[in-house]
Amino acid sequence: MWFRKSNFHKKVSIMYSLYANVMNETEKMWKRRRTIVFLMLTLLIPVLSAVMLSSVQNAGVFGGLGGSLPMLMLSLFTVSLLPLFLFITAADSFSGEEAARTMKLILVRPITRAKAFSSKVLAMAFYIGVQLATLWLVSVLAGWFAPGGGMTGSLADSIKAYAAAFVPMFAIGLIAAFIAQCFGSSSGAMALTICIYAAAKVLPFFFPFLSVWSVFSYTNWYVLWIGKAASVSKLFNTFVLLFSYSIMAYTGGWLLFERKQL
Repeated sequence: MWFRKSNFHKKVSIMYSLYANVMNETEKMWKRRRTIVFLMLTLLIPVLSAVMLSSVQNAGVFGGLGGSLPMLMLSLFTVSLLPLFLFITAADSFSGEEAARTMKLILVRPITRAKAFSSKVLAMAFYIGVQLATLWLVSVLAGWFAPGGGMTGSLADSIKAYAAAFVPMFAIGLIAAFIAQCFGSSSGAMALTICIYAAAKVLPFFFPFLSVWSVFSYTNWYVLWIGKAASVSKLFNTFVLLFSYSIMAYTGGWLLFERKQL
């Protein structure tokens, strides 16, 4: 009985230390000016888009875009702004803290390197969820005031699309965290991830077969969740591919983090 209680208290202590460090990492990310800037963009861009659509409501080509504003915004953010946010966040959280010599402060606490790494990843995942949830809510509300206001599609479909978008965004964030382990400065890590992402987006135009295996080609995976655009087997196979990339990126990033001389 004593042995069972001891194990139980040990597990509780481990979970609490992980939770405490995730909260600390979340607070650190929030205090970064870049995080606030991206959140402000998430709030402003849908509103400005709705205002722009309203100002040209007499032009028939724009007449019905208000109801599809949430999907338009999701397409814009998953292709450009959210990946950029993840590249910057990963670079700041790992390479940036290493360059600033603040990474050692984390390891002074009673927490293993594995939990320190996972807490940074979980904090990044939290902000992906916050960005997507905020974007959906603001886009839906702004869409009602744009021409063709209301939802031209199903509200349930938009929720599914935004939820599905989390998976490839998280996979991209883990890849960015893995790459950041190879640099001692945030600028180098950020530059390389942006170059890799840009190349991964351009190369499939010349070599189409690459798009099947590139995780960066699935930023618009959410489209398959709208209506009956894809079969269950295709959705499952794509999820397995993204999940596999996530596991490999997380494991590789964790191993590099463990071996770092801080």
